[in-house]
Amino acid sequence: MCLVLMASSLNKLSDNRQQMTDNRWQLSCRLLPVVLLSIIFPLFPSSSALHAQTEPVDSAYLAQVDSLIQAYEAMRQQQQIERLVKQVEEARLKKEMSFSTDGLLAIARGGLLTWTDHNFVEKQAQFKPYGDGCNWAGYAVGGVPLVANWALKAAGVKSRSKLERMLTANAMALGLSFGTTEILKRSVHETRPDLSDRRAFPSGHASFAFASASILSREYGYLSPWITVGSYATATGTQLMRMKHNKHWMNDLYMGAGIGTVSTSLAYFLTDLIFGADAINKPEVRRKDVLRLMKFNAQPSGLSFIMGTEIGNRKFRFDDATLKTGASFSTGVDVAWYTSPYFAVEVMSRVVNAQVKVFGQENLFTGGHLEVYHFDVAAKLSAPFDLGKRMGIRAFAGTRLMDGVRLTDGHTTYSIPNETKFELGCGINYDCIDTDNYAWGFTADYYHTFSHYMRNRYSISSMVKVLF
Repeated sequence: MCLVLMASSLNKLSDNRQQMTDNRWQLSCRLLPVVLLSIIFPLFPSSSALHAQTEPVDSAYLAQVDSLIQAYEAMRQQQQIERLVKQVEEARLKKEMSFSTDGLLAIARGGLLTWTDHNFVEKQAQFKPYGDGCNWAGYAVGGVPLVANWALKAAGVKSRSKLERMLTANAMALGLSFGTTEILKRSVHETRPDLSDRRAFPSGHASFAFASASILSREYGYLSPWITVGSYATATGTQLMRMKHNKHWMNDLYMGAGIGTVSTSLAYFLTDLIFGADAINKPEVRRKDVLRLMKFNAQPSGLSFIMGTEIGNRKFRFDDATLKTGASFSTGVDVAWYTSPYFAVEVMSRVVNAQVKVFGQENLFTGGHLEVYHFDVAAKLSAPFDLGKRMGIRAFAGTRLMDGVRLTDGHTTYSIPNETKFELGCGINYDCIDTDNYAWGFTADYYHTFSHYMRNRYSISSMVKVLF
């Protein structure tokens, strides 16, 4: 009930606050005689009855009393809304100043893949070198959110931070990200896929890109969900570029992304210990925030940006050798259209990239990339289990396209062919509304493809969702 009252009253709240303050004294003075009369009247029943018999009822006076009572009830309702809004704004400010755990999952993924893919990474293979030119391209793409952040600030667009907080936190985030990445590079000595050096782990480009994306999302994500989606899409694109340019393995990319995100969270947390709440432009409750929460619980149609990995069948067996893939990189988009609060039709698309090596041969073979594309349509059941939180299941069918690969040592060649096959699958998902205009969550899907290659696959992904 409070949410409905907030949705209907937030537009008038700022205009009414001053007027209500000015009118409260006048209203109290006008109500005082009514309150006194209601107390004194029962003490003289006989006199009142006699008066009622001899004097006609003053309908205008009664209408005035009724109007005063209604105004008093409206004032009390307005005060309740103001208290609720203040509580929500205080909670948002507290969240803004607390340490966010965003990025810890990516670090956990990177650590797990470093352990599970150790043998794959250590196996020698010659991936195509692209030179150092691709390094600058990666930094250029990854730095777009950071440039956009300061361009908006220079243009006078209100950010979440005042200048001193933004400047300190940004410098600290980039310093922590670079420092942590460099220490690990000098300690681990992991060889790059193109064999150019032993500084693969973790990815400096990924850490920089995700620190940049986290900064923009934190400062201006409240303006539009597309700012958050765009910033993380850019960071994900940087990851994909580094993998395609044969500079990193999957564990490098996840660890770098986690370091960049956690460094930003830690930097803002430490900055707030220095400057306090005075350096923050206080979060405000807006009418569209309340409406968005109500819509999410009712029919949350929207577009989801997906980032994750695929696991499962990873071996291609030949008579005298085996081709194996490393952990795959997966990204894509889901579009969901809810026809009721519980049922939706989804269109799903995924791009999956996995590195491939030859095992069982002593010669040095080339390495390659196996690319897979999923296009599916799903029927989804989803239900809210708490305010702003939903769980769902889905079943889907569609097509899987596989772009094959050829690996050779100059004499012997092993090939995985191109193919297009029918697939079925099912999955579960969890998503919840965020205070910064978007929803986020996780998906886990199972794919069964009617093929001799990679028949059973599992996808684990995180997502950011924009409601229509």
